[in-house]
Amino acid sequence: MVAAPVDQVRTLYRTLLLYAAISLLILIVGLVEFVYFEPPGHQTGLKATIVGVYQYDPDQNTVTGPDGSSFPRTALFAAKVDWSSLPPNVVVDARWYDSFGNIVGGVGPATPQELANQTIIPVRVPPGFHHILPGHYLFVVERYEGGVPVEVIARRLVQVER
Repeated sequence: MVAAPVDQVRTLYRTLLLYAAISLLILIVGLVEFVYFEPPGHQTGLKATIVGVYQYDPDQNTVTGPDGSSFPRTALFAAKVDWSSLPPNVVVDARWYDSFGNIVGGVGPATPQELANQTIIPVRVPPGFHHILPGHYLFVVERYEGGVPVEVIARRLVQVER
């Protein structure tokens, strides 16, 4: 008895169908994840006011100099936020993220009235270091709902030079 020849086209077709099914499954999982973390209707159009990013004096808890987007590693810096630009019934927080995604400063979550005396949000120097690490720092103000951040209402990017 002679064995039937293998149909290579059928094998390739089935392999292609398997890859299409897997890619469709990945797409569906991605869409479900997107809808879960970015629910429709949660965007309010709110915009927080970041007055600027300035050099920071930790002894006086004040900012000085002009608004900047680039700082040397030896300079401390902080963002200044105008909380009065937001409605009093929302819950917000403000955070600094370093290049690695670590939180390196922030306030909240709380209402704008509770944060009224915390308008200056500095970047913290990592423990064991004397200067801020070089790289990009992202300042984000987020709106909370149900204890979870649901909307970015302001952001600012700062470069720390080597």
